[in-house]
Amino acid sequence: MKTLGTLALAGCSLVLLTQCASQDDVQSLQYQLRAVNQKLENVKSTTVNQMQQRQASSVSKIDQMEDEAMRIRSSLEENSSQTMQFREQVNQNIANLQAAVDNNRKESDAKVSELNQRVSVLEEKLATVVQNFTRIQQDRIADAERKAKAAAERAEAAKQRAAAASTVTRVTPQSTPSSQGAGSMVRVSPSGKKTRIAVPKSEEVPSTRKVSAASTEPPVEASAPVKTVATSRAPAPEKASVPEKSSATSGADPFSKGMNEYKGKNYKAAYKSFEQSLSSDPTGSQAGKILYYMGESLYNQGEYDLAILDYQKVISNHSKDSHTPSALLKQGMAFEKLTDNETAKIIYKKLINDHPGSTEASQAKDRLKKL
Repeated sequence: MKTLGTLALAGCSLVLLTQCASQDDVQSLQYQLRAVNQKLENVKSTTVNQMQQRQASSVSKIDQMEDEAMRIRSSLEENSSQTMQFREQVNQNIANLQAAVDNNRKESDAKVSELNQRVSVLEEKLATVVQNFTRIQQDRIADAERKAKAAAERAEAAKQRAAAASTVTRVTPQSTPSSQGAGSMVRVSPSGKKTRIAVPKSEEVPSTRKVSAASTEPPVEASAPVKTVATSRAPAPEKASVPEKSSATSGADPFSKGMNEYKGKNYKAAYKSFEQSLSSDPTGSQAGKILYYMGESLYNQGEYDLAILDYQKVISNHSKDSHTPSALLKQGMAFEKLTDNETAKIIYKKLINDHPGSTEASQAKDRLKKL
């Protein structure tokens, strides 16, 4: 701009000078004017072109920057869109996970409720079985007491008969059984005098009391052949000593007797012997073993519900006994026999957890696989 102003000033000066300057001056001025025009052209060709080039370069760079800004803007928009999609997907996944957690919780609550119901049903069954078992045990105890009382009364009556017979009469045979003949006599020795009694063949002497009653009659001599009272009849009152033999037998070890009967598969008698052994020492060191074999006796008779109760007594009251793993195993088998497989599974799992190294635990694992 300053150069253009200078050129304009020079032009004006030239016009003024032409009016008053000489021809030489005019020529000089023209020469200078041409030089100035030449410089002006040079300035135009250099400065303006450079400015245009710079302007074109600036425009090109601006276009590139605009393109780059457009790419950045599109990239930001794309990233924003992807972020929104990712956020929506995350929210959807969280909602699905929460729904799955809620469903699992509901299923777990339902299973727990079902297990609680099963446990309550099992407890009710167990209470019923315990009541039935208690009633049966009470009936058995009452029956055993009645039988024992009746046996004691019979033994006492037999003892009294034997004592009465021994004080009233004393029978002494004339000879040994081998020397007695068809017409031999039996001599009866009452308290004072001797009497001979002849008994016909058609009669029998039921007891010594009848003989002693007949001994008060006067002596009778029989003319006909008679049959002697057999000497085996004479000691009849001594049969009252049988209760002493039974008392000696009852003095034997009931548990050993029960084991012998159990090995002989006489399970009913074995149970009674085991029960008698347990009643004599209910808290002894063998109580768990006795209860286990009581359960075994009932199991082998097919009374699985009663066997379960005896096995439970071993498990609850004698948990440290060596027969406890076997009691758990047989209790589970008894529930299998009663078609209660769910309870059997629970018992087998308890056996595996409480006695993992026992042979019964390995058997329980095998039985669990089959259920």
